[in-house]
Amino acid sequence: MGIARGLALDPALVVCDEPVSALDVSVQGQVVNLQRDRGLSYVFVSHDLRIVKFIADRVAVMYLGRIVEIGDKKTIYGRPLHPYTEALLAAVPVARPGLPRRRTAVQGEIPSATSPPSGCLFHPRCPMAIDRCRIEIRILRTVDGREVACHLADSRV
Repeated sequence: MGIARGLALDPALVVCDEPVSALDVSVQGQVVNLQRDRGLSYVFVSHDLRIVKFIADRVAVMYLGRIVEIGDKKTIYGRPLHPYTEALLAAVPVARPGLPRRRTAVQGEIPSATSPPSGCLFHPRCPMAIDRCRIEIRILRTVDGREVACHLADSRV
């Protein structure tokens, strides 16, 4: 019903926050196809990376409210450079269980957003963290066709 109300005014842009999270898979497909059928532009916020891959042209990955990687879908899904992006994509279930997969271990608890760690927000859980990560916040910079906030991004290209 909420989606119908939002589309009633025939908007050019729709901001969706987890619009398909509680929906049956067939209904999810109908909602997602509205974008193509109606020529809408979405800002689509979701934890379901399979839906994001289907619907998005560009993807921004956030950790504790900060963008850690942003770029076109093919670049982000094909070769993530931020360790958090890599871990998220490695956790997506695959349709073929025998398919070899690269697992990225993320240990520990998510830090408090009200009392974040110093330096890179992901460093307490990052398997690649170095001393610089604990001290210095890495701002987004262009590396290999996308923006990434990781001190080690250049070495991962």
